[in-house]
Amino acid sequence: MTKPVHSVSVNYAQTGASSRSNEMGMRAMQERAYEKRGEAISAD
Repeated sequence: MTKPVHSVSVNYAQTGASSRSNEMGMRAMQERAYEKRGEAISAD
């Protein structure tokens, strides 16, 4: 007896947003982390 093999295929839209950088050369995630870091330092 053989067991059936189930597979799932998922496709996501590729916008390229994660690879774009701002004028300082930072990607979106890096920019958010940099902003949070600034907030933490100014709160001290």
